[in-house]
Amino acid sequence: MSGVPSEFIDLVRSKNDIVDVASKYMTLNRRGGSFWACCPFHNEKTPSFSIKPDGQFYKCFGCGESGNVITLVMKLENVDFLTALEMLAKNAGLEMPTSEEGEEMRRKKHERDRMYQILKLTSEFYFNNLKNNPNTPQAKYLLGRGINDEMINKFQIGASLNFDDLPKFLLKQGFKVEEIVAAGVVGKGDYGLYDFYGGRLMFPIFNGFGDVVAFSGRSVEASPEHTKYKNTPQTLIFNKSEILFGYNFLRDLKRQHMLDTVVIVEGHIDVIMCHQAGITNTIGCMGTALTTLHARKLKQLVDDVILCLDGDSAGNNATYKAIDTLKEVGLNVRVVRLSGAKDPDEYIKKFGKEKFLEYLATATDCVDFVLKDSAKKYDFTSNADKNNYIQEALNYISKFSTPAEQEIYLSLVQKMVKIPIDALRKSLVVSEKPIVKQEEVVLSDTEKNKYLLESKIMILAALLYKKIKNVDEIAGIFNSDDELSELYKFLLEKITNNKDYNVSTLFDNFTITSSSLIDKVINYNFPQDEVLTVMLHDAIKRLKIYELENEKQQLTKQMLNAGTDDERYECLNKIKEITDKIIKEKM
Repeated sequence: MSGVPSEFIDLVRSKNDIVDVASKYMTLNRRGGSFWACCPFHNEKTPSFSIKPDGQFYKCFGCGESGNVITLVMKLENVDFLTALEMLAKNAGLEMPTSEEGEEMRRKKHERDRMYQILKLTSEFYFNNLKNNPNTPQAKYLLGRGINDEMINKFQIGASLNFDDLPKFLLKQGFKVEEIVAAGVVGKGDYGLYDFYGGRLMFPIFNGFGDVVAFSGRSVEASPEHTKYKNTPQTLIFNKSEILFGYNFLRDLKRQHMLDTVVIVEGHIDVIMCHQAGITNTIGCMGTALTTLHARKLKQLVDDVILCLDGDSAGNNATYKAIDTLKEVGLNVRVVRLSGAKDPDEYIKKFGKEKFLEYLATATDCVDFVLKDSAKKYDFTSNADKNNYIQEALNYISKFSTPAEQEIYLSLVQKMVKIPIDALRKSLVVSEKPIVKQEEVVLSDTEKNKYLLESKIMILAALLYKKIKNVDEIAGIFNSDDELSELYKFLLEKITNNKDYNVSTLFDNFTITSSSLIDKVINYNFPQDEVLTVMLHDAIKRLKIYELENEKQQLTKQMLNAGTDDERYECLNKIKEITDKIIKEKM
């Protein structure tokens, strides 16, 4: 599938313990032989996401997601198999292999590596421009905004001084024109190559692993010809729907167990000034709407976020949308509305760090905020306005509140609209329209077929978890063309060639969903050993008889359709042999 030798994939998995990797994204608690967390893939408050160290795999008993350390990184980082493998290989200090099979893989890896190199060198180029030219408009702008050298170094802030120097620099480093254009740092026009960000203050954008993946360039001189910000377009390694400014620092805090809440602000300067004030759990959405991917990334790190977006009309709309997005992935959201300043940068400069921290400490619950804020657009002396507000409020309460929280919010609405709370409760029940899941129609198999299927699942689970020592005793059972037979062949090949395997190995070789039979094998609930021994013996016997009877039935049909006496005689002899085997199995 990837062109990477299976031996190397096995090595990467063996060098990356799934518990260690998962702990970088979520808080794990040990219970018995497993680690548990709230699932990062769906909204839940009671942990149902289980990681089993012995099998090196995870399983969510809520949404059914399951996989190994590679699929975990793929889904959490929203990357493909190859990229996840590269990330884990890098984490383990391993070099990706080269082979003829992996020509396409190597080509893509080479293209990505070159792009990372271009962006790294470009970032260093811009950074040196700023440090070595203290009298440029970019340097003076930072000084005027009160950003110190520590923050310049931490965020690797730089400057593009003109349109010509960067293309020349990168070409001298041996990069091709098409490479530097594809990286999003150089443009190509009628007059040749030019710095895509010419003349701007430069903010590198880092991914969670600390690699530069994009830039945001800010114009420092007012000009009708230039937009305020110019950002890297989508590239092979950059998707703006996934990246948040300052996210890489959150990952560091998480590893140090110093992160429990994230503060979300709007712009780069807001983030930097918060960090300068010591509020290092701050990230920025860079003026774009928060996406579900953003929210999921945050959910991997924390349960609580504080929104502190600009207080203007655009900021208010962004706050409402952000609340919906963040709540949908199960985050607890609070909101800060600053008074006397339009954004955190201005507030900290005017009133100081301590006052800003007080605001954060008293942030308003998001539902409480919406109920009070949305009330401002209604005239409660008008019955029509009052009814419209009640409907809007009840819809919001039912959408984002538990039954206990609903009572609190209904009391708040009742005080504003002066309507008996019982009437609001009744209206709330009407406004709630739960989504009724359509039950999947499953055709009933015969009891015999159900037993045979369950028996196969049990036997393969015993083989997978190495409870069957002699594979010869199950020979001849898995002859059908289905996923269980494919799993049997896979495990048999590993055992025959004395190769190690565990549950984690399966996710690299099979497509496993919550409805697949292999998922049932992985999550088989074994009885006590002495009971299992009896059940296995009985199941193996019955399955062997079943397969022999099927074979006998096919031979009988073949005999009836035989064209010569010799063919009929041969079939008859085989039928007799199989009948003897059936009798022997039944004894």
